[in-house]
Amino acid sequence: MKILAFLDSAPAFVFSQFPGVTYQDALVSFTTFMRLSGGNITSMEDCPIRYLLLKLNEVTDSEIDDVVKDLESLVLAQGQLDVWDYRQAVSPITTANTVMSYFFNFTTVVAMLISFFSLMSSMYTNIYEQTKEIGVLRAIGVHKFWMFRIYLYEAFILVLSSSLLGILIGFIVSYTMTIQRVLFTQLPIPFSFPYVLLAIVIGCSAVFALLASFWPARSVVKLPVVQIMRMLI
Repeated sequence: MKILAFLDSAPAFVFSQFPGVTYQDALVSFTTFMRLSGGNITSMEDCPIRYLLLKLNEVTDSEIDDVVKDLESLVLAQGQLDVWDYRQAVSPITTANTVMSYFFNFTTVVAMLISFFSLMSSMYTNIYEQTKEIGVLRAIGVHKFWMFRIYLYEAFILVLSSSLLGILIGFIVSYTMTIQRVLFTQLPIPFSFPYVLLAIVIGCSAVFALLASFWPARSVVKLPVVQIMRMLI
């Protein structure tokens, strides 16, 4: 026999690129299987079939349900056969992943809400320390809206940059942990990036930056220029 290829993984078969896994499957053609049987199997129709895997592309769940019903009707007629639906096997895992996703989304919002109060206190301190600059800018004719935009951009960049830095660190750590799990379990575990969580972080950054910068800036900018200059004395 001549080996044509080596596989690291395949559906329903045991393959591994590590020599420690001693029990692995070998894929051969029907004719080769008949030859290896030593004459016990003389026809391809006599080859034993334990599993028949069906992969349906571009179909809906209702169409898959119809296929399962048709197969179950055939199974009842044949006997000693069983139909296994992959969706039923992964349904508990999918439910657990959905619950965990909601939990992590909630904890992310709570963490950003807690940091919102720290950001507001920092913006209050920053704006009152820059009262001189605000008074000078208002004296030369800078509009109040422009002052709000300056501090809004400052708070948004501060929150978003720190959030993206945390996401980057978490991405690196989670990716290395996924590779480690693949190495230890010998399973093709995919890595999925939480895009919904990223959208929540960006949205909360914009909202909290607006709230944290608007009220401190408004408390100073709404005052007359003369009163702002008197605050420096």
